[in-house]
Formats: sequence, structure tokens, C-alpha cells
Amino acid sequence: MKKRYILKLADDQVTAEVARREAETQVRLGDAEPLGIDAVPVMGGRALSVRLGNRQHLVHLTGMDRKGTVAATLDGRPFRLTVMDELKAQALESLGDAGGSGTILADIPGLVIEIRVRPGQQVHQGEPVIVVEAMKMQNELGARVSGVVREIPVKVGQSVNPGDPLVVIEPDPGG
Repeated sequence: MKKRYILKLADDQVTAEVARREAETQVRLGDAEPLGIDAVPVMGGRALSVRLGNRQHLVHLTGMDRKGTVAATLDGRPFRLTVMDELKAQALESLGDAGGSGTILADIPGLVIEIRVRPGQQVHQGEPVIVVEAMKMQNELGARVSGVVREIPVKVGQSVNPGDPLVVIEPDPGG
């Protein structure tokens, strides 16, 4: 039986099809030929030795947020990967949570130190709306879309984690 997943890595998205073929699990990324894959815990379970096709890789998992985005290193290079089944990806798309959503999410753990908008306020794309302090640096986050602030589910002084919604903006019709 085949299972299909949507993989998001930075700005790239690809469909992965995973199937058991004979005595091997295979994965097909996009239109590429299927490759055999397996993973074995190493280093006392702190990492995985992953075989993809005829290449071996070392993967260290360093964290995961509540949305399922995994932070890891692959052969020493850091990356963030989100894995969703097709149904979840379609649901997020229909809710506007992919691409054109006005919801601003925390991308790293931090502390809300300033909120510059209020519910009902009109904002323009790029306008600063909230400031989150992370690793002793202040990160000013701007509106991703022009629209009206519908909800601010956080308060000044609140700790936030990756994936937490900070400000919800209803996009203006037509962009």
C-alpha cells in the first residue's frame, strides 16, 4: 500500500510516495525513480544512519515544533523539514494556512515584548505588528498581508514556541 506525504523544505515542496516493495521500503520524491530507504538508530539513539538508494547519511534530530516541523542536521548541514500527509496539506490549503494566510507564527522560541496593533485595526503588508525577543535579539515581525487584525492570541510577557500563532490578520479581498 502506498502512502503519500507532502514535504516542505524552506520554500520547496515535493510529494513523497512511500511503498513497501518486496522486502524493501521505497520512497519516490516527485517524479524521480523510487529509491530504497531504511534508517537505523546510532549514537545511543541520538542520531539515525539513513540509507537512501546507495548513499548513506547521518541525521541528527535537534527538535520539533507543534506543527510537526523537524529541525535536524543532515551530514552536518542544518535544515528544517515539515512532513504532512496529503489530507492535512489539503486542509491547510483550503483554510488559507499556506501561502496567503495572514496568520503570523512564531518561528523560534521567544518572549513577546511588544504588540503594536489591536483587533479591528487595518494593517498593510510589511507593517511591523509584534516584537518577539529570542536569544537576546529583538525580532520585529511584519504583516504578511494587508488586511484587518482579527485576533491577537498572545500577551506581552508571554513565552512562545515555534508554530504558535501571534497575530491573525484577515487578508483584504483581492490581496
